[in-house]
This record gives sequence, C-alpha cells and structure tokens, in this order.
Amino acid sequence: MKNNKFISLIVFALVLSNLYLFSIVLQKENSQGETPKETTVNKVVTEFDTSITKLVEETQNKVVSIITQKHSQNAGSGSGIVYKNKDGKVLIVTNHHVIDGGDSYIVRFANGEEIEATLLGSDQYTDLALLEVKADLDIEPFELGDSALSKVGEFVIAIGSPLGVEFENSVTFGIISGKNRMVPVDLNNDGISDWDMHVLQTDAAINPGNSGGALVNMAGELVGINSMKFSSDSVEGMGFSIPVNEMIPIIKQIEETGKVVYPIIGISAVSIKDLNGFQKVNQNIPNDVTDGVLIVEITKDSPADKAKLESGDIMTSYNGESVKDFKDFRRNLYKNKVGDSVKLGFIRDGQEMEVDVILE
Repeated sequence: MKNNKFISLIVFALVLSNLYLFSIVLQKENSQGETPKETTVNKVVTEFDTSITKLVEETQNKVVSIITQKHSQNAGSGSGIVYKNKDGKVLIVTNHHVIDGGDSYIVRFANGEEIEATLLGSDQYTDLALLEVKADLDIEPFELGDSALSKVGEFVIAIGSPLGVEFENSVTFGIISGKNRMVPVDLNNDGISDWDMHVLQTDAAINPGNSGGALVNMAGELVGINSMKFSSDSVEGMGFSIPVNEMIPIIKQIEETGKVVYPIIGISAVSIKDLNGFQKVNQNIPNDVTDGVLIVEITKDSPADKAKLESGDIMTSYNGESVKDFKDFRRNLYKNKVGDSVKLGFIRDGQEMEVDVILE
C-alpha cells in the first residue's frame, strides 16, 4: 500500500510539472510584444474539470438501472444505455448476463421513474441484450462512436449503477488501457473456456452492477458497453467493455429478428490439444500435430456432409487463417453469415487438403 501511495505521488507530481511547463510555453507564445495572458496550472485544471462535469451532465441521463426479477422477486440488477428513442419506444442495450435467468424487467431512468420493459432478445456469446420500454420520454439516445478509432491512453468515463440502484448513475474516470483484448469466457460453468470475448480494457472503475453501463469518450460518444472486470486481490484497474463496433451488428439483428443467427457447419469436434497421448494414438494423429480441431462426428445433410468432410479429419485452417483449437474455429465461423462460402484446410490420412463449404 505504501508503494502504491508513493507511485501515486510521483504520477501526481509529474502531471503538475507537465501542466506547469505547458503554462510556461503558452506564456512564451503569447509574449511577442504583448502582455501575456495569465495562463496558470489552476486555469488548465479548472478547464479540464469543467469539460468532465459538462460531459457527465450531457450523458448521465442516457444510462439506466435495470432490475431483473424472477417470479416477481428481485433477482439482480445492472445497468443499460439508451440506444434508441422513437415513436413511444425506448430501446435499452445491456448485458446478457444482466437479464439472464429473469422473467420480468424494470428499467429505472435517471429521473427515478421506473417502467416495466420487454426483452426483445439476447446473445450469450457477445453478452448483449436488448430491452424495449413503451413510453414517451424526453431522453436523447447515445451518439455512437467508432471504437476502432479509440486510442490507448484516451480519457473515458464509465457510468452505471455499481452495487444496485442505491448508487445509480455513478461516474468513474480513467483511460483506455488496451485494445483488441481477448478474454476467455466459460459460458456453461464447466470450468472450460468456451469463447473469447473481444473487448476494450479500461482502468475506469467497474464493479458489480456496472455491467451494461456506458464507456464514454470525451466527445460524449458511446465507445463501449461495460461488461466485466478481473477480480483478484492482486489485480486492480482491469475492467473490460464490449466495443461499440462489436455491439452494433448484434443489436441490429436482435432488433430486427429477436435473435442472433450464427451459421452452422454441422460437426462435433474437439481440440487436438485437449487429447491425451492414448487418444491421439487411437485417432492416428501424428505426434507433430499439436494444433487444430479433430472432427468426431458429421451431421447428416449438413454443410460439412455436403462438402464430403469425414470423421477423423483434422481441421487446421479456416479461410487461410490457422485454427489452433475449437475456440479459434468457432470465432472464425461466427464472423460469417448463412450462405457464405468458406475454405477449410484439413489433414486426412497424413495428407493436407482443402475444401469449400457453404454455410447454413
């Protein structure tokens, strides 16, 4: 703890010294035969504080609290953001895990008004859900940013309801600490990672209840949906948000169809790295083959069956990209849509082969 305080003092001193130097530079630039304007550290800090408070004022009411109920009893809570507001319908984006297990939902707006919501659909892989509230409300939806343009070190604020509605619309401040992070997720609680979520990393404090809330840049644009954090005594300041560019196509699907449709190929498979020595020998898998996916079973009349793939084939590539394990395969598959043609590389009887598969 003492080390942390010492580091904090150093960082604070560096910030003040940089602001002081910035002040001197401004005074020099304004001193060409004129009386320099009084530009001080206090003025710079005050202007920065003002911009933050203005940003909060403009965006705070676009974040809501969500109360998930089961058999009319409160089963959990989280946050959400106003995605659209048109024709007496307010669409709220939140996390799948916020609404999962509930049978009814209450949305609490920033003004304290509580309205029952309808679940339009959700997706466990991307951890996104869409709620609809039927009401005429004077709330502007979030302006959506471009998360691909977000930069590491860029200032952001996180808005949500940590620990429930008692702390609704809490605001924390930080930076984008990393981009294109891949975080393993266990979807069925069997202790095995089923999916890698593509996320933004931030050090803005995110706590239980913040899930589904907003990650906002200094332009007031939504750049992420806060989703999770690393929780450990040895880890601090590692929160993760779903990039808005990942959110948009999923939410559009849910809005239009009530669900997210992923293509299928029609196989049961297992990662090569999950096989023990005996299993590899039994399947005639060479010792030098350590990556890939072993096809265990083919569904009749499926895309894989129509492409003449066989049980025992070892899939090694997908559209030219190497496939290390089943998560790799699934992530690549879900980038495509029904009707797409993909090229699969595989090993059969020691021979490398390729085949085109039409996804269904």
